[in-house]
Amino acid sequence: MKNIPRIFILLAGLFLALMPANQAAGQPQYSSSPTNALSLWQAGHAIDNASKYITVEPLSEKTDYSIDPGSIKITAVGMEFDAVYRKGRKGGTKHLQVNVKDLVKVSATCGDHSYCELRPAAGGDKLGELAVQDKDGVQYELWFGWTEFERPCGSAEKGECIQSAYWFAAALNGLHELAISHPAGLGDFHAQAAAWRALTTKPALAENARILRLAAEDAIKRQKPDEALNDFELGVQADPTWAQGWFNAALLAGELGFFADAAEHMQNYLELLPDAADAKSARDQIDLWKYKAGQSPSAAQATGVPGKK
Repeated sequence: MKNIPRIFILLAGLFLALMPANQAAGQPQYSSSPTNALSLWQAGHAIDNASKYITVEPLSEKTDYSIDPGSIKITAVGMEFDAVYRKGRKGGTKHLQVNVKDLVKVSATCGDHSYCELRPAAGGDKLGELAVQDKDGVQYELWFGWTEFERPCGSAEKGECIQSAYWFAAALNGLHELAISHPAGLGDFHAQAAAWRALTTKPALAENARILRLAAEDAIKRQKPDEALNDFELGVQADPTWAQGWFNAALLAGELGFFADAAEHMQNYLELLPDAADAKSARDQIDLWKYKAGQSPSAAQATGVPGKK
């Protein structure tokens, strides 16, 4: 494959060695200006991190629910999660779904008070266009950073809340764009990988993935490994048979502490190239990443990109 040489991606390790080693496993070190084009993986992390500031309110009653971060699942066409009554309130768990294809582009607004909120990027007072509903079709509103009863973005957490707001908006926008461009989902990765392996002559890298490869290379030169990771992940979303993209994304994810993602990315690389010269060392690295992620060695299997939890 005549893609980015692996020795080039290894330079990222030198850049990362200059970064403060103060992040916990799986916790991203976000920049202050997220792009609106987030990969499924980075969108998932952004939503997880923002979950404690998110409130959902049914239109039919005056109460509110918080999100169970461990229940969040996103795919190329939607997002779902469990919502529970806030602490001190009695009630069951609601399973909610967000039709990300029907979302409007949003922006985060953080004022001088102790809350942030999301607004339609085209203007408007509130984000009423979020299609959030439970299995019975009951409609909910989704709010960020405040509720009728409390304001989660207290002064002590103001900076973190603002950062989470911008990244949450970027995640919703990215999921919306992906749902539009892949209305039927991204297909089964295992079937795509098998069909690609069977080809005698492998097709050239898809043009949009090639551009994303160039963007990732540029991000590495600018010592922006988080941007490079996102570009590589967007690249494999655009062309899931880009084996080198999975490999590069795996290395960067591992260096940034996204160990579960790193193991998944490398597993996808091996599904495309099971007989690669570095297959044994790649499998060893997968086991190490799974261990760091708290997974058993057999926990992760190749999954491609259709869904993330």
